[in-house]
Amino acid sequence: MKKRACIMAIDDEVEVLRLLKKIFEEEGYDFIGATSGDAAFSLLHNHQPDLIILDIMMPGLDGFQVLELIRRNSDVPVIILTGRGEVTALRDSVEIGADDYVKKPFYRLELVARVRAKLRRAAQSQPAFNRGEETANEKVGK
Repeated sequence: MKKRACIMAIDDEVEVLRLLKKIFEEEGYDFIGATSGDAAFSLLHNHQPDLIILDIMMPGLDGFQVLELIRRNSDVPVIILTGRGEVTALRDSVEIGADDYVKKPFYRLELVARVRAKLRRAAQSQPAFNRGEETANEKVGK
């Protein structure tokens, strides 16, 4: 049986987390929410999400700091979901290591499509032997 992908969202707005949980569970994903960067790190190690949706503006560790810490240990896809719309926030997010950027308020279909695309690309970037496929050398030897 195929494992369901796990989406983690880190946002200090509880209503946003509730909405994201509803959206992604309806789409067939497992979902974990954290209301702060500090809370997210204990969950990250225990659940190892397949994708993270991250807000920038949070008390304590902000989204930029959280992203920098995530990138020290992981290549998990990260989508920034924030109310900040200025180009500098987008530029800074991408330079630190974000994979995508969505501005609040967002369209459900757009966010789900971006999540699916990032998960698909992450799965395809695994070496062939991790996906159970033959490599070109194996095919030649048969």
